Parts: sequence; C-alpha cells; structure tokens
Amino acid sequence: MPKESPEINLAGIKLLKKSSASLYMQVYEQLRKMILDKRLRPGDRLPASRNLAKDLSVSRVIISQGYEQLMMEGYLVGKTGSGTFVAETLPDHLLNATKMDVVAEKNSVPVLHKTELVPFQIGTPSLDSFSYKNWFNTSNSILKELKKFHLGYDDPLGYWPLRKAIASYLRVSRAVKCEAEQVIVVTGSQQGLNLIVECLLKKGEQAWMEDPGYPGAKISLDHAGATICPIPIEKDGLDIAYAIKHFPDARLAYITPSHQFPLGYTLSHAKRMQLLEWAKRKKMWILEDDYDSEFRYEGSPLASLQGLDNDGRVIYSGTFSKVLFPGLRLAYIVLPSEEMVETFKIIKENLDRQSPVIDQLILCRFIEEGHFLRHIRKNAFAICRTPENIDWLIERIFKRSFQRKHFSVRHAFIMLAKEKNEYEKITRRNKKTKYLRHIYQ
Repeated sequence: MPKESPEINLAGIKLLKKSSASLYMQVYEQLRKMILDKRLRPGDRLPASRNLAKDLSVSRVIISQGYEQLMMEGYLVGKTGSGTFVAETLPDHLLNATKMDVVAEKNSVPVLHKTELVPFQIGTPSLDSFSYKNWFNTSNSILKELKKFHLGYDDPLGYWPLRKAIASYLRVSRAVKCEAEQVIVVTGSQQGLNLIVECLLKKGEQAWMEDPGYPGAKISLDHAGATICPIPIEKDGLDIAYAIKHFPDARLAYITPSHQFPLGYTLSHAKRMQLLEWAKRKKMWILEDDYDSEFRYEGSPLASLQGLDNDGRVIYSGTFSKVLFPGLRLAYIVLPSEEMVETFKIIKENLDRQSPVIDQLILCRFIEEGHFLRHIRKNAFAICRTPENIDWLIERIFKRSFQRKHFSVRHAFIMLAKEKNEYEKITRRNKKTKYLRHIYQ
C-alpha cells in the first residue's frame, strides 16, 4: 500500500540557478537519481508539488514539469486524491523482454540491400502513418525562405540550430547529458559508426560486439581492422561477466542497451553500472546505439546509458531514419566532451564535407514546430496493435506454422513451429510469401 503522509520533507535536492541545465531538469535528474540509488523506494510518496516548490523557492510549474517527465518514463505514478508515488514496478523491470523457451541461433542477421520497402523489413518504420502533410508544409516553408539561409559549405559538425534542437530533445526524452557543442550530425547511422570506430580504434585493438548483433556495427569494426570479440546475450542484456573474463583488454564495447538488436532484451540497471565501472577502470569506450528508443511496446521509456555515465566513457548514437523514414539520411552522435569534437570534425570533413544542408534545415524546423514529437506520440499508439496483427497473419495466412515468441517494438522474434524444412512447404502453399523471408530471418 502507498505510504500516506500529510506533509513530507524531501532532503537533498539542490537547484543551481546559474547552471546550464534548466531547473525542472535538475529536479528530474535528482529525483531520478534518488530512485535509482534506492533512496526513494517503490511506493514512497513524494511531496506535493506546491510544498516542494515552496521548500526550494521555485515556481510550482518547475516541480510539476519534473514530476511529469518522471511519470512519462515510468518512475512515478499519480493517484487522484492521494498524491504522487514512486512506481511499484520501475522501468528496468518492465522493459525486459518476455521469456523465450528456445535458444536463439547465433547467426548474424544479414544486411538487407533493398530499394523496395516491404512488410516486415527490419529497421523500417511504418510509412503509412508518417506525417506527410506536415513534412510537405515544412519543406515548402524552408524552400520559400531559402535565400536567407547559408547555402555554401557549412560546418561539418552540422547545422547549428539542428544540433541545439537535438541536444534539447535528448536531454528531456532520453536523459542524455549533453550540450549542442557535443552533438555531431552525420549522414546516416552507419557513417556515425564508421566515424566513431575510425577515431577511437587502432588496427588490431579488441572491441566487444553483441552476439547476435547489428551487422552494420560488425561491418564498421571489420573495416577498421578491429578484433571483434563476440559476447553472448542474456535475458537482462549483454553478458558483462563473460566479456570481462575473456576479453579484459578490449578498447571499445558496442552495445544496444535499450533494445538489444535483434533479440529485444533490455540491459538491466545492475549491468549498466557494472559496464560503466569497468569502462572507467580500463578506460574503455562504450558505443551506445540507441537506434529506436522513441517507441516502446511494453513498459515505459528507460533513460539512456549515457545519462548514467559520470566519467565520459559513453559515445551516444541515434538516428532519424528509423523514426521518420529511411530515405532521410540524417543521424547524430553525442561525444562525452567538447575536447573530442575537433578530432571527429577533421575525419567527418574528410568523409563527406557535410551532411545535406537543406535536409537539415527541414528537419530542424520539423522538430522546432513540434511535428516530430507529435509523430512519435501518434506512432507509439499504432505500435500497440502490431503484435495482434502479426498473430492474425500467423494464424490466417501461415496456418500456425510459426509461433511468435516475443514482440519488441521494431521486430517480432518468430520461430518455426516445426522442423526447418517446413519453410519450403509454407512458401509453396502461400503465393504471397515473397515477404516471408523478413519474418523467417
């Protein structure tokens, strides 16, 4: 039962009005840390926003905004007439993928070199629900004002207002600790991976790689001449103990902690802290690929690994291609410090001089006008129907020859119900199974 208390004093929150972080983000981050450090336990009641605002000598709006962000991420729950409480089940427990009763084969998923967009294609958002009208209107407004923009060679790091918009979005939605100066706009997430690996790894140095894992990361590491160290995946994410035991001298770890590709597991908080501690001790870099964190099917959003890093060991990577549409070849990386930026800038400039400036202008305004967040909210609701649609497909079209083991946002993990050669029988039976390979893989 929630703890009832007419008046609660919460010690330990200190707001710095001269800090670069907004006051409500300071409230959010400090309360979140108290929950993660177990100072605040599940079921604990928080002070009323009015009382806490009075104690901290700030506006009630600031406290309310901090509470709302924690509620959105699943750390707090509000109960009408009772108050605000720490959630009984925190995001770490909610987000672990459903148990599977089979062991996944350790084969890398092949990269799909396709121009045609087909159902079940990995890494492709639902284009049916894309905000075409808003994108069209935003593009038109930019093109009408094109004269006022600088259309010559620009900063290789990206269009400055877009970098500011990305930093602002990441601070609020993903709890990433960053300023615009740390953000680099890249031409697709693959270029971001290549850039990071080229700047941080020397030929022959070891790199932890999830197994199974994202083929694009393996390509980048292979291209750089790194020694790839395959690390198995457990139900709570990367097997950190195995990695430390077998490859203690690795220079870099590539990881998808929020939603492991392709199995869908979430790296637990305990393993996150273990990984960060090891990286600090060994001065190892962590490449956090947060490729589709905007959308969740089960549970509430989990804050980024980078947001827990206090020692500057995590490079954060994200993309717009999997949120908006693949043809938009724009992504971003966030470096741990501004001191690293110059090295990355030189390499980025040598790669392609700069990412397409007009696309950056359009995307920046799309974010600034609120269309991006509305698009995310709209698609988040649509995702909830996807598992039922897949179940219908399996039962009605493929006659239960497949079983859905679990569903995790971007992909379902589906296994053949019988022996492997059943695939050929299904293909012959169903004329429309040219798309089946995307499930089967």
